[in-house]
Amino acid sequence: MWEDYTLEDQLSAKTYPLKHGKSRPFDMTQYGQQRIALKVAYLGWNYSGFAAQGDELKTPTVEGQIFKALQACKLITHPDQCNFTRCGRTDKGVSGVGQVIALNVRSSHSKHGSSSSTTATLPYIEILNRLLPDDIRILAWAPVDRSFNARFDCKSRTYKYFFQKGALDLELMRKAASFMMGSHDFRNFCRLDPSKNITNYERTVVSLDIEPAIAAGSNNAFYQVELKGTAFLWHQVRCIMAILFLVGQKLEKPEIVRELLDINTFPARPEYPMASDLPLLLYDCEFDDIRWIYANQDDQKDVKIPTPVRTWRHFNEFRSEHVIKSLLYKTDYPEYEQSEILLGAGKSIRTSHYKHLKDRPLADSDQVKKEKYRIKQLKKSREIK
Repeated sequence: MWEDYTLEDQLSAKTYPLKHGKSRPFDMTQYGQQRIALKVAYLGWNYSGFAAQGDELKTPTVEGQIFKALQACKLITHPDQCNFTRCGRTDKGVSGVGQVIALNVRSSHSKHGSSSSTTATLPYIEILNRLLPDDIRILAWAPVDRSFNARFDCKSRTYKYFFQKGALDLELMRKAASFMMGSHDFRNFCRLDPSKNITNYERTVVSLDIEPAIAAGSNNAFYQVELKGTAFLWHQVRCIMAILFLVGQKLEKPEIVRELLDINTFPARPEYPMASDLPLLLYDCEFDDIRWIYANQDDQKDVKIPTPVRTWRHFNEFRSEHVIKSLLYKTDYPEYEQSEILLGAGKSIRTSHYKHLKDRPLADSDQVKKEKYRIKQLKKSREIK
């Protein structure tokens, strides 16, 4: 009988045996469903962002790999049929250790079995981590209400951005950061997308701290910006870091932040490059009344090695490898004077003469972008007709 097979066999099999040796496809409709949330960790530099984009061969995504694993172990039939929600869309190259998704998955009991319980659970963490790539891991899961939405029920998001101190003036950066606290119009600290038709650019920064991350001498020390907000605009954190770097280099005064937040002073964003995506990490997503379950808790006593420990060992292998590579890359070059604009992750733009933000041309305003987008869509519709 099918029930005599191990749980792992059941989850990995595409068909299940009958009495006479024949097989038939796994029938998902014979099982109940429950809604769960999953906490996901991932290294983002191998992916074209978190959210699936429809073509995993050309544009591999973290979400696409998770869907693939979910379908392989028969927890879902199709991504469009599981009421899937995500807390946030991290961009290409960005990593996360606190991303949260929610979806409806198959329960462990058949609808026609002897057990009428719909709350029986499966070892989701172990099952999925066996199928996921090495740079994606499920950290925890939680049963949630059927109406739970990972995006709209999130109370706050916390990001971290890592950078090397070098000659940056951290006190000036902290002063500039203080002007961002509270609720402001951040349209000059993001990338505008007219297709989304956003009308409100006000966002709330709950906290913004600049603290040591790795101590390695005064100029070689690495620091982290930890930024907590209720929600964020597209590329908002990377734009914030770009301005903080300019202030830290003393190319701009800290008060430039206050001026950029005033849309009367800056009706549109001055042209400046964003900070690198590599050092950005989605660190935490906060929810009310969620009890995260890990694989080493009482309801999963069959797990021999606690998943948090296994995951720590797993990522520590990556860390050791990259630390060794960084030591091999390290070379003492003679110092020379140069004018450059820092972008983070060791990237910079050389310039012979720095032009202040006030003197730079402004990008299209939100209103102009939306009008251009409207005209473009109108032309497309006429061409189709």
